[in-house]
Amino acid sequence: MTTSSALALACVGSLVLAVVLAVIGFRALGRARGVRRVQVPARLLSTSPSPGGDLVEVEYPAPDGTTLRTRMQVFRVHAPGQPYIFDGTVWVDPARPTDATPRRQGRTSGAVTTLVLAGVALLAALGTGIGSVVVRFAESLPS
Repeated sequence: MTTSSALALACVGSLVLAVVLAVIGFRALGRARGVRRVQVPARLLSTSPSPGGDLVEVEYPAPDGTTLRTRMQVFRVHAPGQPYIFDGTVWVDPARPTDATPRRQGRTSGAVTTLVLAGVALLAALGTGIGSVVVRFAESLPS
């Protein structure tokens, strides 16, 4: 097998991986955004700085009247409609009251990580594709 063929094969493999990761990432993102959540008041118990935001511990009421506690990351997001700090409420999935987040859309970090990896695989496919063309050209030159 020539070097250009190996690079072409790596290009195809990277492209397939990128497509698979993109499909998985977009489906996970859709599921996270599709969870119906309700906003409930929460009491801040503690806060500690963490990269990109704060790690907060809050108490909030469960549907049965008991009090639940959770720790969650509140990122400093500079986007329209997104609070920069804990605003005294959490968004809870009524079907799973222990699933509380500081934003309505829910947990998307896993989906975003998968989409970033899909982008990396796409760049790898582009790089190996260009490399394959260059090496094939070099192989075609007389020695």
